[in-house]
Amino acid sequence: TIGEVTDAVFQGIRTSANKIYIVDVLDADRVESDDTGDVVTVVPTGESTEYEIETDLLRPFLKGDEVKRWRGDWGGLHVVHPYYAEETETGEQEAGLYSQEYLEDNLPLTWGFFTAHKEELEARESGRKEGKDDWYGYIYPKNLGKFENKKIIQAEIAERATYMLDDEGTWYFTTGYGLLLTPTYRNINRVIASELNSKPLDFYLKHIAVIKMGGYYSYRTQYVEKLPCFTEDPAGFFNTMRDRAGEIVDIIDLDNRTDRFPEAYLGEYSGQLDYITYEWQTRRYPISADVQGDVNSEFTVQAGRTDTIKDPAMYSDDRDARQKRAEYVCTAVNGRNAKSGEEMTIPIPRSDDGVEELLSQLEADRRKVEQTDIAELEADIDEAVYELFDLTDDEREVIDEYLEVF
Repeated sequence: TIGEVTDAVFQGIRTSANKIYIVDVLDADRVESDDTGDVVTVVPTGESTEYEIETDLLRPFLKGDEVKRWRGDWGGLHVVHPYYAEETETGEQEAGLYSQEYLEDNLPLTWGFFTAHKEELEARESGRKEGKDDWYGYIYPKNLGKFENKKIIQAEIAERATYMLDDEGTWYFTTGYGLLLTPTYRNINRVIASELNSKPLDFYLKHIAVIKMGGYYSYRTQYVEKLPCFTEDPAGFFNTMRDRAGEIVDIIDLDNRTDRFPEAYLGEYSGQLDYITYEWQTRRYPISADVQGDVNSEFTVQAGRTDTIKDPAMYSDDRDARQKRAEYVCTAVNGRNAKSGEEMTIPIPRSDDGVEELLSQLEADRRKVEQTDIAELEADIDEAVYELFDLTDDEREVIDEYLEVF
């Protein structure tokens, strides 16, 4: 059973100051634990002030509703994580808080970020005494050594099996649970995730789990641990499951990347950037804008009657390049959410060739996403799991028909 191959099930991080620790990175894509030595611009989710900090302590972060089937629907947020991970004698990871001295000497910009928020961080609950030297750490620093292991992230309540694959130990999260396999079985992490997301195991769970309102089910540990699973591959199905799961994850990542244009495309872009800052006049959930041109071939980005984006960074001597710049800005803001009075910063290449380059990359990625059918890839995984459990055609039909309803 899943319970017999599981080492730990753990909750997400608890900082008690998410509006400070959770930040939006303005000029880079996903920053991971081995991305050290660079400097990026961040904005905490609870304010509009920009800060420059080192990349060393940034980790990709998923909000609760961003934990999805196979992969997260990542919105681009990161958590500033002032902890290091070290391997114990048993091969497990444990976390420790970086010292003030270390941060001052090695990550002075990040330390400046913490000190700028010292008063708020010291005022958090939990009975901390004023002046305690770990004020910049999380209030509840539990399970922090487990996040950077190969794991499966599961939603607690969902309509169907929603197990997210994290083969690299990349993702931090706050809502949901991390499922860490025992060291013996971590090499088949992708296989176990495939089994959990398959129709046969979801059919099983929906017969033993609590049903919630609105057609949702509880995917809590007490139910998941009872699910049967295969850890050996006598008929050679594991390779198919690994390959299809990998293809699904790659295409979801690519689709997610297109949703985060242009920030997601700037990591490999070496040209210089300008920044357009616009204050939204009307609440827009989501933004739906288009490009408007006038008789003088000047182009703006218009959303409704009240929001018009026009900035010197959108200008070029060439008419077609001006239009491309407006298309770039329009693509950058469409689909996002904006509150009235909220400022949004859009990085844009200074060169016309740079704008063309990033838009071309985006279009190529969108074509690849459109050409890939995830349902077909999942059907191959379901077929492999059906074969593993040696289910008859009649039994498969029962499962398929049941899951069409429940």
